Amino acid sequence: MKYFYTLLLCCGIAIQSQAQQDSSAKSSLTLAAVYGNTANYFGQTTAEKLPYVLSYASYKLKSGLYFSASGLTLINNASGLAEVDLSAGYGFNLAKNTEGSVSYTRSFYQKNAPLLQASNQNNINGELAVTHLFKTSLSADYAFGTQKDVFVSFTNSKLISLGSFSDKDFFSIEPAISVIGGSQRFYQTYTTEKQRRKKLLDPLIPGNQPPQTETTTVESTQFSVMAYTFSLPLAYNRTNYSVEANYTASLANKKLMEGSNKPVSIFNLSLYYMF
Repeated sequence: MKYFYTLLLCCGIAIQSQAQQDSSAKSSLTLAAVYGNTANYFGQTTAEKLPYVLSYASYKLKSGLYFSASGLTLINNASGLAEVDLSAGYGFNLAKNTEGSVSYTRSFYQKNAPLLQASNQNNINGELAVTHLFKTSLSADYAFGTQKDVFVSFTNSKLISLGSFSDKDFFSIEPAISVIGGSQRFYQTYTTEKQRRKKLLDPLIPGNQPPQTETTTVESTQFSVMAYTFSLPLAYNRTNYSVEANYTASLANKKLMEGSNKPVSIFNLSLYYMF
C-alpha cells in the first residue's frame, strides 16, 4: 500500500531519527494509527472522497530486516476492512549518509472496494536515499496482480527541528517535494469496476436514471509523469512516540485519469509509538 499510503512514506521519520541516536542497534516494535481525509495512490485520488482510518504495526530486527501489517477501513463504508497489507523488507546503509531498502507487500482487498490500487495485489519496492543539504530519495515500485504497473518517485525533503520543551522532546517539520511517474494500467480496472458498482446500485436508488453518456477509458502502457506533490508534515516527537499532522497538495496530470488543474488537498493525522 503506497499512499500512502503513498500510506507511511513520510510518517514516523522524526521518531525513528531520535531513536537512532542510540548507538546500539536493537530490535523495535512500532505501532501507529492514521486518519486520512481521502485515500491516494502515488499522488492520485478518486473523484469521490475516501476518508479512512489505518492501523499499522511493524517489527524491525537488529539486522535491518522488518515485517509489518496494516489494515485500512473506509469511514464511509461500514462493511469492515477495505484493505489489509502484509510486508517484509530489509533496510541497509551503503555508505555514510546513504541508505537503502527493499520490500515486498501482499495486499488483500475487500470485494468491490473503491480503491485505485485494488487491481495490484503485489508490490515490490526499492529505495535509495542520500542525505546532504537535503534528503534526496529515488524509489521504484513494480506493482502487479490483475494489472501490471511500474512507478518511479523522486523526492527532495529537509528535516528541520523547530525547538523543544526539554532535552527529551522536539518539534520538527519536513517539507518535501515529489515527482511521481508511472504507467496507469491500474486505472483501467478501477474505471471498469466503478461502472459496474454504479450499475449494481442503480436499482437501489429510487428515481435513479441510467446515465445518458458513458466514458470509456482506453488502456495506455505509456510511462509518464502522474503527479507532483508537496508535503508539509509537522510532528511532536519524544523518545518513544510521535504525533504528526501532515498536509499534502497533489497535482495530478490532467491528461490522465480524473486529473484537474487544481491540486487536491490531502490531510493525515498520525500517532506512532515505538517499543
